[in-house]
Amino acid sequence: MMRYKWKPFVQYGQKRKRSKGEILYSQGEIGKGFYYLAEGKISFRLLSEDGKERIIDYLLEGFLFGEQGVSSDAYYITAVADTDVSLYYFSNESFIKISRAHPYANEIFISSIISKMRMLTETYAFLSKPYEQQMAHFLILLCEKYGSQTVPITQIDLAQYIGTSRITVYKIIQKWTKSKLIFQGNRMIEVIDPLGMKAVSEQA
Repeated sequence: MMRYKWKPFVQYGQKRKRSKGEILYSQGEIGKGFYYLAEGKISFRLLSEDGKERIIDYLLEGFLFGEQGVSSDAYYITAVADTDVSLYYFSNESFIKISRAHPYANEIFISSIISKMRMLTETYAFLSKPYEQQMAHFLILLCEKYGSQTVPITQIDLAQYIGTSRITVYKIIQKWTKSKLIFQGNRMIEVIDPLGMKAVSEQA
């Protein structure tokens, strides 16, 4: 579980606040550092070769993001503030200081990168799948990330994630609710049957 593991090192970073809708960095932009989200919610968006943009992940407080910037590589996705956010920015120099003072921080950082690459690889694999499978896969990932069967997500969020209409998402939600796979509350979804949801994501 990676959430909050970087919190002990926030004193090395520069605290920043950004407003809802602001772009924190863009796909293809050369990075010079990385971030830790202290408060708020961020969406990650991917621009495909055909020019279509879609949300591929959401991030809540307690996680690192933009890690590829530490080696001055290009960011492979765009990060947008979905709410007003409070975050810490870490330059390459500050990362070196953290690594020297706290060697175990490198393990946390590398684990965070691996989890992001896994997420991106799995997302690419599901882009051509039916909408219901994509939604099921996304909910499973969110449950794993936050260590809970209840995740903060709306039908609008899901529609943006799989690149379809809210009506399509509504129909799938209703189907899952009747099948007792999920319970939908106010801006949240509880996965009642994780094994059943996994079966949906893996169906042929």
